[in-house]
Parts: sequence; C-alpha cells; structure tokens
Amino acid sequence: TGRGERRIDFVNLPRQCTIRIYTISGKFVKALNHFASQDNGRESWDLTTTYGLEVSYGIYFFHINAPGIGQKLGRFAIIK
Repeated sequence: TGRGERRIDFVNLPRQCTIRIYTISGKFVKALNHFASQDNGRESWDLTTTYGLEVSYGIYFFHINAPGIGQKLGRFAIIK
C-alpha cells in the first residue's frame, strides 16, 4: 500500500498476441491474451498467477506469440 498499483505493462504489442509468463525454473505462471483494435497496444499484468496468487520476487521470462508475425522472448525481475 502507498506505492501504487503492482503491475507490469507489456507495450508496443501487435493487435493480437498471447503473452506467457514463466519462472526462472520454467514453471508456467500465467497467460495473457491481448486483443486490440490497433498496433502498439498495451497489456497489463497484475502480478498474479493463473490461480490468483501473488507472485514472488525474482526473475521471470515472457514469451509473446503473435500469429502471422512471430515470437519474442524476454525476461524481467520483480524486486522489493
């Protein structure tokens, strides 16, 4: 509380894509489906798992799959 909303924003997304988030050990955390009317969209993740639990601090990987466009892999860290 007092620090603002806990979230990560994925930006510059194509109109349609799926974002999958994994722990550093490869465990699946959550999938976000992005649908927008224009390119350069934004999708927010509230730092919860598929089961609604808050994620722990650490390093995570993301995989973005955009049909007909391609894929993107990346990583990010959640710190205290």
